[in-house]
Amino acid sequence: MIVVQLLGPPRIVVADHAVTLPRRRSRALLYYLAAHAQPVQREQVLSLFWPDHERSAAQQLLRSTLYAIRKTVGDALVADEEWLSLVATVDLRQIQALITDPQADADVLTAALPVDQVELLAGFDLPDCEPFQTWLEAERERTRLLLGRGWLRLARLHEQRGAVTAALAALDHALAIDPLQEDVQRDAMRLAYLSGDRVGAIRRFERLRDLLDQELGVPPMRETQALYDAIITDTMVTPALSPAPVRPAFSNGPLPFSGRESELATLHGEVKPGRLVLIEGVPGIGKTRLAEEFLAQRGGLVITGVARELEQTLPYFSINAALHALIAHPEWPQLRTQVQLMPIWWNELGRLLPDVAPPPADPPNEARLWEAVTRLLMELARQTRVSLLLDDLQWADTSTLGLLGYLLRRSADVDLVVLATSRPPEPRSALASLIRALVREDRFFRLSIDRLPTTAVLAIARHLSGPFAHPLADWLEQSTEGNPYMIAELVRYARTSGWLTADGMVDLRALSSQPVVPQTVYHLIETRLNRLSEPARRVLDAAVVVGRDFDFNVVAKAAALSEEAALDALDELLAARLVVPLSAAWFRFDHSLTMEVVGRDVGDLRRRMLHRRVGEAIESLYRDRIDDVAGQIAFHFARSGLVERAATYALRAAERSVTLAAWPEAAEFYAQALAGLPANQRSATLVRLGEARLQAGASAAAVDAFRDAIAAAQTPQEALAARLALARALIPQGRYAEVIALVSQIEPTAHPHDQATALFLWGTALSLEGADLAAATERLVAAAQILGDESTVQRAALAQVTFELGNIAAQQGDLDTAIARYERAQEIADQAGDEAITWRILARNNQAYHRLLRGEVDAAATIISEAMALAEERGMLSLQPYLLSTAGEVALAQDDLETASARFHQGLALATQLNIPERVAGITANVGLVALRRGETTCAVHYLSSALAQADTLGARHLAAQIRIWLAPLLPPAEARVILAEAQEIAEVGGRRRLLAAIKEVRARMMESEVIAHGRND
Repeated sequence: MIVVQLLGPPRIVVADHAVTLPRRRSRALLYYLAAHAQPVQREQVLSLFWPDHERSAAQQLLRSTLYAIRKTVGDALVADEEWLSLVATVDLRQIQALITDPQADADVLTAALPVDQVELLAGFDLPDCEPFQTWLEAERERTRLLLGRGWLRLARLHEQRGAVTAALAALDHALAIDPLQEDVQRDAMRLAYLSGDRVGAIRRFERLRDLLDQELGVPPMRETQALYDAIITDTMVTPALSPAPVRPAFSNGPLPFSGRESELATLHGEVKPGRLVLIEGVPGIGKTRLAEEFLAQRGGLVITGVARELEQTLPYFSINAALHALIAHPEWPQLRTQVQLMPIWWNELGRLLPDVAPPPADPPNEARLWEAVTRLLMELARQTRVSLLLDDLQWADTSTLGLLGYLLRRSADVDLVVLATSRPPEPRSALASLIRALVREDRFFRLSIDRLPTTAVLAIARHLSGPFAHPLADWLEQSTEGNPYMIAELVRYARTSGWLTADGMVDLRALSSQPVVPQTVYHLIETRLNRLSEPARRVLDAAVVVGRDFDFNVVAKAAALSEEAALDALDELLAARLVVPLSAAWFRFDHSLTMEVVGRDVGDLRRRMLHRRVGEAIESLYRDRIDDVAGQIAFHFARSGLVERAATYALRAAERSVTLAAWPEAAEFYAQALAGLPANQRSATLVRLGEARLQAGASAAAVDAFRDAIAAAQTPQEALAARLALARALIPQGRYAEVIALVSQIEPTAHPHDQATALFLWGTALSLEGADLAAATERLVAAAQILGDESTVQRAALAQVTFELGNIAAQQGDLDTAIARYERAQEIADQAGDEAITWRILARNNQAYHRLLRGEVDAAATIISEAMALAEERGMLSLQPYLLSTAGEVALAQDDLETASARFHQGLALATQLNIPERVAGITANVGLVALRRGETTCAVHYLSSALAQADTLGARHLAAQIRIWLAPLLPPAEARVILAEAQEIAEVGGRRRLLAAIKEVRARMMESEVIAHGRND
């Protein structure tokens, strides 16, 4: 027989003899299996104990660990290919079973519950395995709560038997676990008094009063104060046990949908794939109801996501909510089998939906994540009609809005529509920016809705009361001015006041005497709130700090009530229809207006205290997936003024955002963390802030962060890291002199990798500047020598440097050398594998392009096809514009104008969506070349001129010179000579021999044309 003790110091007993396992990780796994009454999956164990190992290595380690455990416990360890379990007598399992067993009596519970304060696995930890430590902390908290419930249940059983002293002792055990349970403290006061300890009861009240003021900023409830007064005056009456009162629920059911026929018709005409239709209006005007009615009529699969004001910094919050609603849909299992997605896209979806697929180990890539979500929704739309509804879009996070724009541009060809509701957006908000962009592309329609017309109010009145429809309609319209939410609330008010009965009878005297009762929706909601008990109001106050949707367990813990009292309060709130159930322990305020009114009544000091309580509750209850909620914890601690505690979680939230390539949100969390970090962590965090801003497109702000990082550096190594980061940020801005100044003074004692990085940045700056390509080559060759050292070889970086050397040779017109270097870069990158996937693809792309320039059309076609297949296989969407550009040029060389045009337009659309301005300019020029081949000279001049303006703005000198060469023959002679002179100046400065040769050829053709023209004139 195997016995495992988990409460207190852990023990393993086999055949009445204590045994031990020599390896700590083996013991940890045995304890983990013992804590679970049901079998656990092998995959779960692998991710918990060996998260950083390759799967094959982790499986081998698991087999070895299981072998060691089996040597000690024998057949008690049950294992198959998928599941693991331990057959044993475990104290924690026994207590769990007893506490949940309604037949367990006081004697059984007394024997089972530990008298002393005990901790799960006391004195045991696994410090080198963070996932296990996180699970252990969460399990310890759950065990504390479980024991607290056990002691409370035992207290009730003792009191029912009249054992007052034993009941009070059990309550003290429960209060030792959580002293902030006012209803339990009140019971303890009462029992202390009944046991003859009047002074002790008074002292309990005083301690509770101080604790409530310190932790929540509130006085004791009226019921607690009344009990104290009765104890002080010796007038307490022992209450008879009675069932809890049943509170009536006044529910009208949904009012009829009326008065929006015109808006519905508009939606049926305007909602179409590839367009965002925004239903806009003030709170309570019926935006969501209108959207839901339309989608019900449209039919098909409806996926709903909601944005929330307090979750604006959480990346992809709305999209995440929509995707989780999708996988919870009853039809999802069947749809899942019909969706045809490559594994790479399922894995990418795993970043948001880890239950659907494991997330990839690859670095995060925003474009790839957007493409994965888009492909999923498009594949679903090929199986069935799909509608995506995003509610309260004005609160959506930046990443969600970016993905939404991408989805709209990609999904015009499938039966997928996007509908959203919003208040009028602020002019400078992220939503307003998205709307402006979509308007320019004819991908947006706004439907503004206002009050209900008189006929609609009359229709509602007829639904409620046929005989008294007209006076009731007059009263409703006068009181609400046609606001649907106010109508619903006023009807509820009339029912609770007895003016309107369920059978349609109306008290006309009450209506006529009070035509507007109350005068505003806010007063109306306040009237409902004033009827609540103190526990219900305390739960509501905590919930409003959490947000529109809230986890009841978090709210109950923050509200300082026992589980039983909190559940009673929840029942009261549900009966009053102030909150509505969502799923499991999740609930939602009935309307955002209710939240606003509740929030107005919570004072600043109490709000700060509640934010701290909520932060601590989430921290405690979600330890096993703390990274998922780190942003929320950071928010609540920051709002409570605890900036140091907030900083820890803000950093975790930032890193979580980085894994989702949610760069704007990552930048916000890094900035928040800086407010509470010590000096020795500031420089590194500022560098990460700069990198996030850079990825988000905020180049100027990124440069500021890198400069601040240099100033905050505590060590030379920190300063160097910040300088290199700043240099990388300055290159895209064309600030080459500053880059060279930053990297040219690197110390010879610096780490070889840092030296190579500095030389690479130096060479790249010189190459892009174009004034001294020989010096650029010299720096890059030196970087390659460092990176190629066998003792410190870094193949991915070496492939990048070799690729850049190929670019310099190409600029100089040395195609043979350029192709050789691209081949070498490809070879190095292939050896590095997925670590260098970018260079595996780009080396092939550039090799194909320059073979095409050398006239090797078939070879170029083969290589670019290989590159495109590799990019598709690895989901490298951000490289597709480069590949499509080259593929289009190959098709153009093959005189396949249709394919060339299709490739170029596909690449141009993708480059625009991914914000790659250099490729937008390059491919726009390619489109002009297709027009030229078709004889459409005017179109060709338009596209080439547009591309030239973009290239000049970007400072892309080589591309700008090439476009000038293409454009010159299409312009009048005088203009042509000017732009050719400009092209020659660029080519001469950089020693670009191929461009110079092309300029010479164009001039010769132009001169020949001019001679012919003069001859004709003569």
